[in-house]
Order: sequence, then structure tokens, then C-alpha cells
Amino acid sequence: MTSPSHPHLVWIRHDRALIGRGPSQSFDPGTGPLRYERALVALRKSGKRVAMASFTFDPTETGSVIEMPEDLVETAAGEIPAFDFFPLHGRVVSDGAEAWRSGVHAAQESIEANLVEKVVVSRQVDIEFDSEVPINGVIDRLQTTEPDCYTFHVKGLVGASPELLVSLQDGQISSVALAGTAPDMESLVSSKMDREHALSSSSVEDGISPHTTSLDVQQRTVLKFGEINHLATGFAGPAVTGTTVMDVLCSLHPTAAVSGKPADISMKVIRDVEPRSRGRYAGPVGWFNVDGEGEFAIALRCGLITNRKATLYAGGGIVLGSDVDSEFAETELKLRPMLQALGLK
Repeated sequence: MTSPSHPHLVWIRHDRALIGRGPSQSFDPGTGPLRYERALVALRKSGKRVAMASFTFDPTETGSVIEMPEDLVETAAGEIPAFDFFPLHGRVVSDGAEAWRSGVHAAQESIEANLVEKVVVSRQVDIEFDSEVPINGVIDRLQTTEPDCYTFHVKGLVGASPELLVSLQDGQISSVALAGTAPDMESLVSSKMDREHALSSSSVEDGISPHTTSLDVQQRTVLKFGEINHLATGFAGPAVTGTTVMDVLCSLHPTAAVSGKPADISMKVIRDVEPRSRGRYAGPVGWFNVDGEGEFAIALRCGLITNRKATLYAGGGIVLGSDVDSEFAETELKLRPMLQALGLK
């Protein structure tokens, strides 16, 4: 439900917002590593200066969305019109639990056979409502409950991601690796959490390093987003001359935080064990401009909303020693922000 006074494209971080209204030039840049470059070329040919994008998680799948709206402006987040969120009556028609558990067991077999070190297995929850979901109301609620996240809406994919995949602005590249998730800080102290985070952190460092003249790797810390704590490592450095944000995306995605390690084998395992495509969940989402600058998060804590239906997503990294029940509880924790934004428990 989007009125003319409400944006159909949204990117919000703290007190700043990028919002789009009016008709959009929209296209799918296709598959493979060149999809990022094709998106930048298309923007430069369009006459527009800035676009928003939501790429599929699996680079071999179509369905990525590049939106170049009639009006895309930066503004204060508080200037976005508030939306009266009326009560929604929804029911879960599939909680995805059985398929997820089956996928985790299969992933564990691959890890125990030394085929892969880590695999991220995702879960999909399908919900039906009695009336159309007011997307802008969901965005309002996410801003309130997840103020430190990247709140986004691109063609029905709505969420509040805690994880910056890459920012390239004013010649500086930055990224944050998040892996290791718990409702309290004490639960983050374990060899399993250390191993999971180390794999994700090293994959981000490997992806960014070729594009910087020097790289500052910050000391690992704990970041809290809403009710969820994460182990986090930040990266920053000057970009190599001529580097675009699309160059970095091509090197970075998918990180071990959303696929596993090694990336090619974990991706194969994901295709084998997950019953449905992730679509744009866990793919890069954000904005870019004609100068090759941009800012992308990983599409996490999100859902695909279409009229009266929503599919919510959550995943967790499986490594040697992962406990299925603990991992399931982690997916429940990660689903909570979107469930609350939809007025559900």
C-alpha cells in the first residue's frame, strides 16, 4: 500500500534517508560477475545520477533489481511522512523449520567430510494476511526498533540490515564483517563463535584488500542492533584510483557471513540443501551513483512483501560443532525484527 506521498524506494541510515518517488526505469542486470558493471553502465546511459539496487544472493540467478526513479533525493529521515499502521491479522502458513533442520543436517555432513568449513543455511517463513500489508508502516516500525540498521525497501524487499557490505565514498572504502550472533554478550564467548567470525572476517579482508592501497583492520568488538548482539570486525582504507563500488561488490559477494567457506563449495551445498531460492535475501542492497560511489548492506532481517503475503528470511552459519537447536533459536531471534514490524509474535 503505497500512496503518492510515500516513497517506493527507501534507504535510511541514522538520520539520513535516500528516497525515491515517481515512475522508475527498472531492469535486471542479469547473472554472473559482470552484472554489477552492467548496472553501472546502464545508470551512466540513463541520464540519472543515482540508482538503487537489490541483487540476487546467487550470482547465477536472474531477478536482481536496478531502480532509477524519476525522483531520488537525499533528505532527513524525519522528513519521511509518518504512516498510520493499522492492525494486521496474519497467520504463518509455513514456518520452514523442517526444511531448515534437514538442510542443517546435510550441511553438517559436508563439514564433517571436510568438504567445506562453513555453510550458512537459511530458513523461509511464509505468512498470509487478511488485508494488504502497508509497507511504509513496516518501514516506520523498523526505523523505531532498529535505528542503527540500514532500513531499505526495493521492489517489495523490506528490511533493516545490521551489516555494511561495502561503502565507497570520497575515495575511502569501508566494510563490517558480522558473524557470531546471540541475545546476550556472554553467549558470544565460545570457540564456535570465534571460528565462525574468523572465517567471515577473513573473507571480507580478502575481498577488499585488492581494491585498497592500505587496509586498516579494526580490533574485533561486539555490536548490538535492537535485541541482537554480533561479533564485528571493521575494515577501512583508501581506494585504488579508478575503483568503483561495483568492482568491490564483485570481489566481496558472497562473503562467508552469508554463504560459507570456501565460497564455491558452500554455494553448491546451499543450492543442494535449501528447498527454495533465496531470491534477493542475503544479496547486496543499496545505492550507487554515476561516479562509481555507493553504499551496500547485505539484505538481512528482511522479508519479501507482496500484497497480502510475506516471506521472511533468516539464516545461520554452520561450522564444526554447531548445535542444531541453538542454531534454530538463532533464526528465531533474527526473525523477530520483521515479525514485530508486521505486528506479529
